[in-house]
Amino acid sequence: MFSRHVNATVTVLSWKRTVVIEQGRWESRHTAWKPHGDNIRNLRTIQAVEPEIIGGGNKRGAGASMPRSTAHEVMAKHTSFEYEEFEWHKYRSFSAKGTSKADVHWPGYTLEADQRVSEQRQAYHATFSVAAGGGEAEEYTTEVDDATWRTLRVGLKCRLKVGSFSDDVKQVTVLGQGR
Repeated sequence: MFSRHVNATVTVLSWKRTVVIEQGRWESRHTAWKPHGDNIRNLRTIQAVEPEIIGGGNKRGAGASMPRSTAHEVMAKHTSFEYEEFEWHKYRSFSAKGTSKADVHWPGYTLEADQRVSEQRQAYHATFSVAAGGGEAEEYTTEVDDATWRTLRVGLKCRLKVGSFSDDVKQVTVLGQGR
């Protein structure tokens, strides 16, 4: 809905691939509950005697007949836990990009101890030119899926379904073989 079709020619094809690396490290923690799991080490139970206030409730309303309780301080035994927890944090990302289909590859990287690949992303873009009558050509750039990108080549004629208000390319259809 609210779209138009334009005939265009592929002028540029580009790609980018990114690998995100995470680094694991031990983080110190202090909690009131006992932790569990394979990512916990150096667990220590801490027992401390600390002051605690008991009581101190108020009357429930203006005419309540219940006596007011008084608050008082007592020494109470509290248990807490100190430990280290292994957590992953974004460390670095590596990218490779280009304009040649023959050169599409993942970037090189080496994993060190306590590192892992957390994400791999790839994006393929196509730029199209629409000849304007006697004026400057309009250009549309859009991200396309890998399969569509591999069928395109510079000079190929396509029909674009373009948003009427946003100029976003919604669909690419190959029309002919071009030059």
